[in-house]
Amino acid sequence: EFLNNRQAFLNLCQGNHYQYDHLRRAKHSSMMVLWHLHNRDAPKFVQQCATCSRELLTGYRFNCPTCGDFDQCQDCISNPKVPRHPHQLKPIPVANAQQNELTEAQRKERQ
Repeated sequence: EFLNNRQAFLNLCQGNHYQYDHLRRAKHSSMMVLWHLHNRDAPKFVQQCATCSRELLTGYRFNCPTCGDFDQCQDCISNPKVPRHPHQLKPIPVANAQQNELTEAQRKERQ
């Protein structure tokens, strides 16, 4: 699906910060693209908390519509020691990780 056209591939690479300007980065980016090809059910873009850098896989992520790429996890929002973001954050539900698990029939089909 993301190799159907150039724009879809570009969106995947930009969204996941894949780079091809150095050999080391090109190897890693190519490896990750191949991983996405073999794991089609895995999420293509995983948001990270801007405060604690944890991947946001379940629950809610709190996104700032004003800033370009700012998300916070539920733990950082509820923690009084974490400094507050100056803009209003919008809660967005994150897809449940259990939806990506394969059923027994899908596992047999892949073997």
